[in-house]
Amino acid sequence: MKQIIPFVKDIGFNTDISEITSIALEHNLQMENADSIVGNFTISGKYKINDISVNEEVFEKEVPFDITLDDKYDASKVKIDIDNFYYEIINDEYLRVHIDVLVQNLVYVKKEVKMIDEVEKPELVIPDVPAAKDKKNDERSDCLVENEKEIIKTNEEREKENILEEKNSENSKENIEISENDIVEENRENIASNISASFLNETEKYVTYKVHIIRENETIDDIKEKYGIDKEELEKYNSLDNIVIGSKIIIPTNNE
Repeated sequence: MKQIIPFVKDIGFNTDISEITSIALEHNLQMENADSIVGNFTISGKYKINDISVNEEVFEKEVPFDITLDDKYDASKVKIDIDNFYYEIINDEYLRVHIDVLVQNLVYVKKEVKMIDEVEKPELVIPDVPAAKDKKNDERSDCLVENEKEIIKTNEEREKENILEEKNSENSKENIEISENDIVEENRENIASNISASFLNETEKYVTYKVHIIRENETIDDIKEKYGIDKEELEKYNSLDNIVIGSKIIIPTNNE
């Protein structure tokens, strides 16, 4: 299955930022300790300090990334890529970048359901019967013994009934717990299947994107020749119907 991890970071500059004329993104993200994704994003490009400035300033910023995956996933065969990247300038003071990290080949791991232990049977304690000293006492003792036997028998039957009721109650709770766990597991599997299906129609993914600013007398053919890209590929990321001077064109690279 696949998972998208959104990442947002504000990057400060030593000067004002009026316009970003070009920008590129690279990364060295990798798995660490079987459950963490760590590394850095490298964001570079050029910008103008103000609207009337002719000169362009060069910048390169490194942004750290560190995230721990949920232990319900097996990440031993994970592949990391960039699904999407865009930016915005906030009050001419700093650059806010939005990066969607694509994590592929995640495997959902089922957890075992713990069974409830059986109810322990209580030990039955039989009281000692005093010995008879004479015939009358023997008769009384026999009567007492018979009564005690009846009492013991009744108590024993009640104990058995209580144990049986407790067992039935525990078994019922156990069945309910297992049933609920099965439903949760089934729902998780359905969610995982839906997430996987949502990515089946995805096409090429790009690690690096560039932003090109249309100059005077510059045409789409000039951009195609400069970056070695065809018009159909440009149209996937841009609307080429109303291109004027100053328009921004997103240029994807061929790094899959």
